[in-house]
Amino acid sequence: MSGETSNLVLADDDQTVRNLLTMHAERGGFTVRSGENGAEALELVTENTDVVLLDLQMPVLDGFGALERLGREHPGLPAVVLTSVDEAAEAVKAMKLGALDYLTKPFDPDELLAVLRNAKRLRRAELENEQLREALGGRGPVVQIVAESEAMKEVVRQAEKVASLDSTILLTGESGVGKGMLSRHVHANSERGEEPFVTVSCPALPRELLESELFGHEKGAFTGAVRRRRGKIEMAKGGTLFLDEIGDLPIDLQPKLLNVLQERQFQRLGGEETLEADVRIIAATNLDLEQRMKEGQFREDLFYRLSVIPIEVPPLRERLEELRHLSESMLRRITPQGRNRSTKLSKEALSAMQSYDWPGNVRQLENVLERAAAFCEDGVILADDLPSSVRGSEPSGRVPDGIGGIALSDLEREALVQTLKLCNGNKAETARRLEVTEKSIYNKLKRHGLM
Repeated sequence: MSGETSNLVLADDDQTVRNLLTMHAERGGFTVRSGENGAEALELVTENTDVVLLDLQMPVLDGFGALERLGREHPGLPAVVLTSVDEAAEAVKAMKLGALDYLTKPFDPDELLAVLRNAKRLRRAELENEQLREALGGRGPVVQIVAESEAMKEVVRQAEKVASLDSTILLTGESGVGKGMLSRHVHANSERGEEPFVTVSCPALPRELLESELFGHEKGAFTGAVRRRRGKIEMAKGGTLFLDEIGDLPIDLQPKLLNVLQERQFQRLGGEETLEADVRIIAATNLDLEQRMKEGQFREDLFYRLSVIPIEVPPLRERLEELRHLSESMLRRITPQGRNRSTKLSKEALSAMQSYDWPGNVRQLENVLERAAAFCEDGVILADDLPSSVRGSEPSGRVPDGIGGIALSDLEREALVQTLKLCNGNKAETARRLEVTEKSIYNKLKRHGLM
């Protein structure tokens, strides 16, 4: 169906009433499918159905039972019920079960169409909102990237240079450095910029749900699949699909993603129809994928398909010269509504922040600023408004005495040995404690002959 054509499913065991409802609804522009009871009506519901109209008194499955099943199998689909004038209590019960509205018999044709059209408008608005939420990927609007360090300027230059291409991009870097923001920047500067930007967080869902989230599923594909559902690849049609933390993608799903990258095709879970994957894929990870390959947790062929254009985003501690302008940009966005001007940073607060190494990177900075902005006085963030971990994090407070004159390489080697021992050989945890990337840990271990 297209344009203003709507799809209406109705159920009434009285054929005369059913014919009258169908006639008036079709005159009002609806395409009608009808059944003699609630069970038949539910079988007629499709993804194109806008409204369900149910008589309350029917054999096999009455209107109340149909409403309960409708709420489970097609949440959000509006239902209108038909009741007799003297059945007010039943109408109230139906509304409690989720009915949007009710009509009394004998019904007025104009009132019938008014109620159905209102339900249709609500359904279309809800679908549009759902599509918008999916397109935004649960995130906010594109944020302007602050790039003042040479390292970050080079990252932005690379991103803007390849934005016009349709090549797959792999963004690497520590958690919280802004890989998601950079992916949005690439999308906004591409020819797909007016189309959807859809995000999938690979570690956020269990394996079974992640497959359905990516590829969608057909009705009956698994227990609980009561209707067809589009996956994120379909939702991103014409636009960009951002695969966040791709290193956590389960190994048995990796061949299916590889097929999307190679053939630009996929199938819904439980389906036979082959669909086109008209998307540009940007993936991001804070893991060392080459090490994951050695461990048998990541396919080598998928790695090379993803890393057509690799871009590494540096951690915040390596670009502290951007801290002031980055903070100002964030504060303009997070300043509580109602204030006439943005919250400012005092010199003391900025100095303390520049002495901190920000293990959580840009994401941590935004959280710190949001908290400080909420509690500061007169729109100025003082050093005392910052968390104690930020205020008291000068390097002199973290390094023991008695290391003067020791070669830096020896200090680094000893730090690696002791931290590895503390972490029982876990390199990922060692990287976290030493506040470097996991890739850096492997490089340093090789350099010092520790592996």
